Amino acid sequence: MRQRLVEEVDRRVAAVSHLSIGFGLLIGVGFTVGLAINLVIWLRSRRSSFVSFHAEQAGLYQLSVLILNVVFVVIWIGGTMLLLGGSEIGNGLRSMPLLALGGWLALIGFTIVWYFGTIVYGVYAGLKVAFGGDFTYPIIGERIRRQMASKAAKRRPIKNERPGSVVGPFDAIPD
Repeated sequence: MRQRLVEEVDRRVAAVSHLSIGFGLLIGVGFTVGLAINLVIWLRSRRSSFVSFHAEQAGLYQLSVLILNVVFVVIWIGGTMLLLGGSEIGNGLRSMPLLALGGWLALIGFTIVWYFGTIVYGVYAGLKVAFGGDFTYPIIGERIRRQMASKAAKRRPIKNERPGSVVGPFDAIPD
């Protein structure tokens, strides 16, 4: 009974690490709040490899989303400066301001879809974990899973562990 309760608590904490991307809806500091929540969960999750795995992959996902959001904003601001700068490069339909306007408008639509899509994807991951499923972000999750498996293979044995037993990435790793 106690083991099942601990597993349920671990599952909910892991889900919170994914769901914290929802703070991204608060424009400005939202993604940093989500990252701070993930950092706290990850630092406190050393007793549960399940929570550690989900907190680490959710944190890396949110960090990469934050970095890409900053890149999009820089590109968007650069496009705005090109539009407002009054460039004399080119004439007619292929002038630099018209090309910049087209790219700028396309980037606005893409950025809006990207921004909300990444948040929805993180919330989907959190709900999937909360309701008993497993979730792995492409590229990030597999890399972390391999990293945790190699750490588990190098760890010292647990008391009363049978020699030669195999330890997976979600088995308890002693401190």
